[in-house]
Amino acid sequence: MPVTAGGHHWLLVRDGARIVAAERACPHEGADLALGRCAGGRLLCPRHLASFDLRDGSVSPGWSFRALRLFAVETVSDGLWLRLGDSVRKQTS
Repeated sequence: MPVTAGGHHWLLVRDGARIVAAERACPHEGADLALGRCAGGRLLCPRHLASFDLRDGSVSPGWSFRALRLFAVETVSDGLWLRLGDSVRKQTS
């Protein structure tokens, strides 16, 4: 689901029981990842068919660009909170 928060464009993705926020533009050429799909714990780019691991943002083998930035989402009684200061890659749990 595409959303705008803090003046930035994000993509909320459900991966099993958890929700992850990702930057909405593919780091390769800026394709809109909201037009892609999610399968097997990976987010697929609609333009190049590269995919990103939803645990750490790493790109599929054969591609040489940076990982997708992912951020933790907390579910609370009145909605969702996106923690922009804590990248998922930096969390230890």
